[in-house]
Amino acid sequence: MAIKAYCYRVGLVFLKYRFDIKRILGGYMSGDAKTVYVDCDAGRRLGCRTYCCRLLVKLKPHEMAESVNGLPAKGYVDKNSQGLCVHMDSETWLCKIWESRPETCREYTCNDDFMLQVAIREGFENIADLARKTTTAYIPKETYVKVPTISEGEVLSEPKES
Repeated sequence: MAIKAYCYRVGLVFLKYRFDIKRILGGYMSGDAKTVYVDCDAGRRLGCRTYCCRLLVKLKPHEMAESVNGLPAKGYVDKNSQGLCVHMDSETWLCKIWESRPETCREYTCNDDFMLQVAIREGFENIADLARKTTTAYIPKETYVKVPTISEGEVLSEPKES
């Protein structure tokens, strides 16, 4: 199960068609060792449907809020009724906690993500549908569609109008 191994390697969780990622900066994402900003508005035009903000983000132990009544601390970022990260502003498509976003979000880059390639090529109804499609898809890495990158100076500007 290559998908499971991939998810483990980047700090994601695989729970029967659930993956771990969240929307970053409503239009832009940072990569791992170096900072790479991706134009998510362009990604949505390519067909990603804000794929990354639909996935489950696992929090690191030091990021978990204090538990109430001695219950274990919640280890994930919540989703809204549409299945999107609760920290994403649905009007501006910007992350409301950009400066303090979880490490999983800070470390994620979409352009090497196999599931994004399936989303762009085949579309999806929800994250479980997309995960099912990845089990039969074959997309050579050299044919990956890349979401354009932008300069750091453009990151804090408002998302572009479509």
